Formats: sequence, structure tokens, C-alpha cells
Amino acid sequence: MKHFSISKAIGMLLFLTCCFANSSAFAHTPHAREIHGVIQSIDYQKQTLTLSQAEEHGPRKVIWKSNTEFLLDSRNVNATKLVIGTHVTVYYHAPFFGKPFATKIIWSTQ
Repeated sequence: MKHFSISKAIGMLLFLTCCFANSSAFAHTPHAREIHGVIQSIDYQKQTLTLSQAEEHGPRKVIWKSNTEFLLDSRNVNATKLVIGTHVTVYYHAPFFGKPFATKIIWSTQ
């Protein structure tokens, strides 16, 4: 009968702990990023929005999904209220794979 050494027992215990440990990984950041810009173009069929920003050299394209919130003067509205030339604040997620998608678009009439 062979005897296990203490180091082998500890090693086996650590191995089993690592095998059954539960970890979670996300493909995008849990917090939304924020950008401010002016709407250059809107495509309602493809649900895309192109913004120009003062900090960036080129336009930024963002898509929206069915659960994106559109807030005009703190009231929920639909995407058809967006107008080219409007100053907006966009909260978006940028996944590792795919295009950035908006979770909330805010603007006011002032």
C-alpha cells in the first residue's frame, strides 16, 4: 500500500478546487461608456447612427437595438424623433466582437 505525501494531497486539493471553481467572464464591460456628439446621419432600417465628435477626427457609427432607450427632455420617445444636427449623449457598450451598440440616447429641445 502506497502512502500519499502531504504535498501530493495539497496539490490534488488545489487541482480539484480549480476544476470546480466558478468564474464569470463578460464579452463587454458591465458599465456603459458615454460620448457626446452631433448626429450626422440616421438609418432607421439598419438602426444605425453616425455621430461627429469634437474629440475625434472621424465620425463614429453606433447601432441601436430594440431595448435602447430614447429620451427627449427626460421622456421616453421612439427613434423617429431623432433629427440630423441634434446634439446627443449616447451611452453605449463596445463588445470585443461586433459593433458598439447604444443602450441609451439622450437629447433635449433647448
